Amino acid sequence: KAVVSTQSTGLQDTTHHHDQELKESIYHTYHREEPVSRPATPPRPPVRTVAETTETPDCITDVDAPERNGILFEADPAPELLYNYGPAKQGDSMQSYIKGGTIDALIAEATVYRDSEFVQTIIFTHSTFTTTDEILKKCTKRYEHFKTSNPKLAETSVKLFNDILSNVWMYLTKPMIDIATEFIRILFEDQQMSLALTLQNTLLTQFQYCREHKTDVVYSPATAISSEQLSWTFLLKVKPRDIALQMTQIDFEKFSKIKLCEILKYVKSPSETTSPNMCSFVNHFNSVSFWASSLVLRREAKDERQRVYRRLLSVMEHLIKLNNFSSAFALFAALCKTAVRRVVNLSSKQEKILDNSQTLMDSSESYKNLRSALKSATPPLIAYLGLCMADLTFLIHGNPDLLESGHVNFTKRHLTYTFMNVVRTSQAVPYNITPRDDVITFFNNFSDYMTEEDMWQRSEQIKPRKKRS
Repeated sequence: KAVVSTQSTGLQDTTHHHDQELKESIYHTYHREEPVSRPATPPRPPVRTVAETTETPDCITDVDAPERNGILFEADPAPELLYNYGPAKQGDSMQSYIKGGTIDALIAEATVYRDSEFVQTIIFTHSTFTTTDEILKKCTKRYEHFKTSNPKLAETSVKLFNDILSNVWMYLTKPMIDIATEFIRILFEDQQMSLALTLQNTLLTQFQYCREHKTDVVYSPATAISSEQLSWTFLLKVKPRDIALQMTQIDFEKFSKIKLCEILKYVKSPSETTSPNMCSFVNHFNSVSFWASSLVLRREAKDERQRVYRRLLSVMEHLIKLNNFSSAFALFAALCKTAVRRVVNLSSKQEKILDNSQTLMDSSESYKNLRSALKSATPPLIAYLGLCMADLTFLIHGNPDLLESGHVNFTKRHLTYTFMNVVRTSQAVPYNITPRDDVITFFNNFSDYMTEEDMWQRSEQIKPRKKRS
C-alpha cells in the first residue's frame, strides 16, 4: 500500500507539473500586454495572436445532417455511413467506398484508422461540415467512453485529436487551446503519460507557429554585390539554367510554406489574414510574370529587347525541365503578353520553342497536357497552383454539401482532399540548390516591374499603332 501511495503521489506531482508548465507557457504568451503590429519595412517576423473566438466552418450547411444519439460511442459506426461500390485500389475486385454519413459517424470512423486516405480527408476538410472545436470535443468524448472498455479505440481517438491539432497552424484559437489543455490534464490523470506529452508538444508547437509565423521570404545577399550585377545585362552573362535554378530555389521555399488548411480558405475568399502563404505565393507568381515583361519592354534598342526575350525564353525551357511549372507558366504568360510580343521578332527556332510551350500550357480540354506533365513528372516539382484552384472552385461550388438523405457528402470532401493533396505531394521532395547571391540580388525579389497600363504605353511608344485611314 505504501508503494502504491507513493506512486500515486508521484503521478499527481508530474501531472500538476506538466499541466502548470503548459498553461503558464501558453497563457503567459497569450495575455501579453505589448501591442501587436505588422510592419511593412524592414521585413521581420510579424507577431500573430491567437483568435479569441471559435472558428466557423468554411461551408455552413443549411440543413444539419441527422444525428442518432450514441453513434459516437459505437465501436463500428457503419449503421450511419452510406457506401458506394467500385474497383479496388489493387486488383480487379470490388470494394466499398464511403460516400456520406452523419458527422458523428464520420468522426467515429476516422478514429478507427481503417483507411489513411479517409482520415486525411477528415483532417483537411472537416472545416467544410463542422468546426475544429467540435471535432476535438468529440474525440475527447470518444476517448472518455472507450478508455476502459476498448483502450485501442481510446488511443486512436487521441491520435485523431493530435493529428487534427497538428494541422491547425495559423487558425489556432483560444477555445482550441482550452479544449486541448483540458484533454492533456485528463490524459495525465489517466496515467497516459506518452499520449499526454505528445499532445502537449503538439499544442506548444502550434502555438509557437501561430505567434511567430512569417510568410514572405526576403533574400539578402551575404556578400557585397557590384552595381554591374544589378544591371539587366547581368541576365545575359549568367547561364539560363543558373537563372532557372535560382528562381526554382526561391519558388520552392515559398511553395513549401503553404499549408493545406489555407487552400480551402483561399478558394472561399482570398485574404492575407486567412491564407497568408497562399497569397504570398500567388503574389510572387504575378511579380515574376510582370518582372519578366518589364525586363523586355524597358530596353531601348531593338537588339537589346530581342536578346532579353530570347534569354527569358531559354530560362523558361530550363524551368520546365526542372519541373517548376509555376514560374515556367509565369514566364510563358509574360512572353506571350500582347504588349511584349508585338515589339519582338523571333526566329523560326524560337517560334517553335514558344509553340511547344503553348502546347504544354494550353487551357483547352481543361489543361489536358499540363495535367499529363504533372502526373508523369518525378519530384522534386512545383505545381501550377492555378490548375489546382480551378479544380477546387468547380468542385466546391458545383456540388452539394449534403446528400439528398441529409448526410454529409463525403465524396465531395474526398475529391477536395485529392485535389489539395497535389500540393502536399509536390512539397514532399525538396530541391537541392545552392543559393547564388549575385543572381538573387539581380532578381531584387522581383519587385521592380511596370504596371499593366505602363506596359501598354511603353509598347505603343516602341511601336506606335497604325492610324486608321
